[in-house]
Amino acid sequence: MLLRDDRYRVVDSWFSYDHHGVFDDGLHILLEPVTEEDDRLRHLALDCFQQEPDA
Repeated sequence: MLLRDDRYRVVDSWFSYDHHGVFDDGLHILLEPVTEEDDRLRHLALDCFQQEPDA
């Protein structure tokens, strides 16, 4: 389930009204990849985050 794919952490978010800028209007979310050492979700290892076995 949640532990199969790459995951990212939100670093920052901001809303822009810049009609002529590089990023244009809208909500912008800046992400960084989660490293193996800082993978909080995997370290919690709660059952709800584990992949279900194939039936």
